[in-house]
Amino acid sequence: MKIGVIGLAGVGRTHVDRWATIPDADLVSVCDIVPQIADDFASKYNVKGYTSTEEMLAKEDLTAISICTPPKVHLTLTRMAAERGIHVLCEKPMASTVADCQAMISVCKANGVVLQIGHKKRFIPPLLRLKELAASEFGPIQYMVHRYPHPGMSNKDWFWAEDDGGGPILENAVHAADILGFLMGDVERVYAEAGTFFAPHRKPQIDSAVFTLRFKSGAIAVVNAGMVSMEAFNFEDFYVANENGVAEVTGGFDRAETLRYAFRTAPSDVQQEEYPNFDAFRAEIEHFIECIRTGNEPRASGEAGMKAVEICRAVKKSAEIGAPVEL
Repeated sequence: MKIGVIGLAGVGRTHVDRWATIPDADLVSVCDIVPQIADDFASKYNVKGYTSTEEMLAKEDLTAISICTPPKVHLTLTRMAAERGIHVLCEKPMASTVADCQAMISVCKANGVVLQIGHKKRFIPPLLRLKELAASEFGPIQYMVHRYPHPGMSNKDWFWAEDDGGGPILENAVHAADILGFLMGDVERVYAEAGTFFAPHRKPQIDSAVFTLRFKSGAIAVVNAGMVSMEAFNFEDFYVANENGVAEVTGGFDRAETLRYAFRTAPSDVQQEEYPNFDAFRAEIEHFIECIRTGNEPRASGEAGMKAVEICRAVKKSAEIGAPVEL
């Protein structure tokens, strides 16, 4: 299958690198609005470079694309691809608004193409193992505390624009919203407290938030997120509990590697499992290829991506009005 990647200045470079190493795929083209960036990638990977997505899609006989641009244009690019029968792997957040997310789902369904969202945490082994345990002997998660402090600060204007990246809560904490939905089910209610403590020049956009989630199952969770950390404190963790036991998943930011759990019937018998050096980007791309071939629904579907955007928008709304928001 022939592959193109759109947007190369950020996470797109990782997509290009992974696609170039997958035997079942043929990376043939890349696109970026900055000519020098497009030329540099085209030369490095020996592919065709474009500065116009429309031109690339018209000239190249592509099977699928990775969309790695700012989210404001995700709908436009998805529509252009889907109407040409090209499958879409779209980076998170799926879009700036829930309405755009729904439009992306609709156009892909109407044209019979796969739409997968870049929620790579759904492929991380300790989190998959936790989900497996929750569906078996451990039982459903009833309580979670998730810390997800971003160890850096973006200087990109589109990242902070409310109608584009939506700031750290939409651009980054969308990962937290998605993985908690994956592990615990649909969210019923959100309440948030937030502030602009670390990037005051970006006000009124918030740079950090603490928010609670009430799930339809009755379970509860609290998330700490935002651009609040630094490289020396590069971590994330998940602490979960239910009537049967407790568990935790820990590791570097976006690199969770360790699962520990114990049952209340044997509290000192702590099980520990290690999953080092896992490449979630490669795993999500390989899954995308499998879905194209089989027609199966992706693990990180458009519907899942839309729910994560809805949660993040509810977090921002709750922080604004100072009250819970029902989903």
